[in-house]
Amino acid sequence: MTVQTLIVGVDGSPTSRRAAQAATDLANRVGAHLHAVMAIGRGHKQQTVRAGGETWTIHSFTQAEQKLADVLTGLRCASGLSSTVVEGDPAKALVAEAERLAADVIVVGNRRVHGPGRVLGAVALEVVRKAPCAVHIVKTT
Repeated sequence: MTVQTLIVGVDGSPTSRRAAQAATDLANRVGAHLHAVMAIGRGHKQQTVRAGGETWTIHSFTQAEQKLADVLTGLRCASGLSSTVVEGDPAKALVAEAERLAADVIVVGNRRVHGPGRVLGAVALEVVRKAPCAVHIVKTT
């Protein structure tokens, strides 16, 4: 399997930062381009995000783009690093970006994938069910 494009979902949480680092490491190992995706709610000018014990408010695409840039600061991908903020459900956004870019792998963190905290609608589980490509779940917890 040749891997040319990886997608990673980030939301600014500590676990998504670990997933972004793992995706960068994987992209560098296989010589692939990395594309980071942050999803924000539809029609919301303001969204409160709670993750990893942190809470912050994203007021617009501009602030989401700034948060995404912050997550990507310090990450270096030899074959290129791009990013986008999209409106909508995180799992659907990752799958749509993977389809749009013909991605080979989607990288997601394992937050809420195992144990008593598992929920049917968890981003990682939804991505696994609907992904058009391979999914790499990173142990981030």
